[in-house]
Amino acid sequence: RGRKDLEGMKIPFIGEIPSTEGKRHWWQRKRKQERKIVVVEGSKNIINESFRLLRTKLDYFLGKNQDLKVVMITSFNPGSGKTFISANLAKTFAIRGKRVICLDMDLRHHSLSSMVSKTKTGMSSYLNGLVDNYKDIIIKDGLSENVDIIPVGIVPPNPTELLMSPRMEELISKLREEYDYIFMDCPPVEIVADASIVKDFVDVSLFVVRAGLMDRRVLPMVEDLY
Repeated sequence: RGRKDLEGMKIPFIGEIPSTEGKRHWWQRKRKQERKIVVVEGSKNIINESFRLLRTKLDYFLGKNQDLKVVMITSFNPGSGKTFISANLAKTFAIRGKRVICLDMDLRHHSLSSMVSKTKTGMSSYLNGLVDNYKDIIIKDGLSENVDIIPVGIVPPNPTELLMSPRMEELISKLREEYDYIFMDCPPVEIVADASIVKDFVDVSLFVVRAGLMDRRVLPMVEDLY
């Protein structure tokens, strides 16, 4: 129900993002979740301040080691806000002058990709060898100014096998040389194997818990994952 339910856990708590949805009456239909960039340079509203605080704490968590730059965002539930947090956290770092890219690693549902114009080339095209140059799948300023994105492209029939391709490791290695931060929007853990494969390429994982969505009884399972 709230932050108090997470007290006593071993996992570092680094941020709390308020809901962007206003309260609605019980008889009104729930609005479809909207994925958009809400972080605006110079804005001091509560959600912008929350993302700035999250950025500061993540910076502190990573320390001054410039090799720590790949961040995976995952959760236990679909609809927890991973895509929303991935895009806006990336924007928060870009405002500070960092070179940032977001990768849509959910090859099944491509939520992050839905924030840009549809394209047939993307992550799936590169991993299956249809595109040789990784720069051809990057959309410059795709999410926002100074926030590039690699969308999924065509949804593949074999996402798990593609993520296990040697080209995945090759892609991350090249992006590490070009960007200050790489944010990977991943599918929920324990539902598909994708996040377990992707974790081998990342430096830190952010686990999203959404109030009113996640069952408190599975918190011990999150501890086990940690």
